Amino acid sequence: MIILDAKKIFQPKIWYIICGAMALIGGIENMINAETWAESAWGTDGVTEQSKAMETLFGLFMCGFGAMGLVCAFVLDGTTQAKFAMVNAGVIMAFFVAMFVVLPGTGYEMPGVAWLVPPFLFLGGLLAAGYLHMNGVDSAQEAA
Repeated sequence: MIILDAKKIFQPKIWYIICGAMALIGGIENMINAETWAESAWGTDGVTEQSKAMETLFGLFMCGFGAMGLVCAFVLDGTTQAKFAMVNAGVIMAFFVAMFVVLPGTGYEMPGVAWLVPPFLFLGGLLAAGYLHMNGVDSAQEAA
C-alpha cells in the first residue's frame, strides 16, 4: 500500500534530524560568513558592525531552530513528536515567508525565491512526516 511506503520514508524522527542538522549547519555558516551575507544584503557600503551583528543573530536563530529539531527528534516520540513536527515545520515555514515579505521593505536584498526551495523541501518532509504519523496508527494496525 502506498501510504505504508510513505510512512516508512516520512518518519518524524528522521526528518527532525535532517532539518535540525541543516538548520545548525546553515546557522553556523551564517555566523562564520556574516560579513559576506551583510554585503550581499546591503551592498559593500552597507556593511557595518550592526549589519554583521544582525547576520550573526540570524545564524544564531537558525542554530536555535536546529537544536530544537534535534531535541524533538531525541526527546519526543509517537503522536506527540508527529504533532510537534507539523507545528514546528509550519512555524518555520511561516518565519521564512514573513522574512521574504518584510525584509525587502527595509532595503534588505533577499537572496531570491530559489533560496527558499531547499528549506521548504526539508520542512515539507517534516510536515508530511508529522501528518502521516499524527494519529499513531502503525503499519500492523493498518494492515488488519
